[in-house]
Amino acid sequence: MSKSPAVSIIIPVYNRANLLSFTLDSIVKQTFTDWECILVDDRSMDSSFSLIKEYQIKDNRFKVYKRPSQLKKGANACRNFGFTKATGTYIKWFDSDDIMLPKHLEIAHDTLIKNHLDFVVTETINFDHETKELLDSPNALYKANVDFTAENIALYRIGWITDDFLGHRKKVTNIVFNESITDGDEYNFFIKVFQQHLNGIFIKEVVTHRRLHKDSISIKNKLDKTNYMLIFANLKLETAKDLMVYNDLRLIKWFLSGYMQVSFDLALKKKKTYNTDEGFKMICKYFSFNKGIAFFLAFYLAYYFKRGYVIMKYART
Repeated sequence: MSKSPAVSIIIPVYNRANLLSFTLDSIVKQTFTDWECILVDDRSMDSSFSLIKEYQIKDNRFKVYKRPSQLKKGANACRNFGFTKATGTYIKWFDSDDIMLPKHLEIAHDTLIKNHLDFVVTETINFDHETKELLDSPNALYKANVDFTAENIALYRIGWITDDFLGHRKKVTNIVFNESITDGDEYNFFIKVFQQHLNGIFIKEVVTHRRLHKDSISIKNKLDKTNYMLIFANLKLETAKDLMVYNDLRLIKWFLSGYMQVSFDLALKKKKTYNTDEGFKMICKYFSFNKGIAFFLAFYLAYYFKRGYVIMKYART
């Protein structure tokens, strides 16, 4: 029986045939070689699945799967399914259009082992797909003196992208990516991870190049500001729901307050948020019944008369 690898890399794949080879080649070139790469195809419409099968044939460290048809479509379902197939001691999520620099895994893994840590977070820099120009860091939120806590992540005092995290599988075994979220997945996920008391550090060294291109989901979502507000409201509500299992009352109320504000702003634009009934029930539970009624009344007034500011302020406090 072959021993399990040290690191499992989990990558969801969808219609990335034109970029995927760059990502997978960067993994093959890692100086740290004790890895497996779980590739879960989200039933691509292009040749992505054929491409990843070719990598599996050439290198058996690549493990290729299709998302089972009974599972919900999307990157998060693929990540969750990929985790069930992973056997490594440590887990690394990665995106199918980004690039690992050669010492990415070596630096992250060796730092984690040497310092007896639960996790490490590395640094990424964006690059322009068309010009190949290096740009800024997506981790501009990082502050050296801010602790790794769920609250600090939630309140945007620290932050990183999915590619940056390497952690012990036992610390994330019971935590899943929320499959109802289409943007902000890592934000939601790591808020849940850090409900635990974890020991880790930030490594201030760039080991990932993150590709910015017109087909990036995060870029596409931001093109339509109203639609992005809908996505943001959903992220707020779903994160509040996910935090119920931890009974983190402070953060639940913070996310519900944000959900109410974004819902109100959408109502002013004649747009309705998703799951308002569910939102109402949670507001009643964690604020009060009166504030749940106030939320609905303010939403109605905003939608039809562009009024209700004072009532919404009352509901959120």
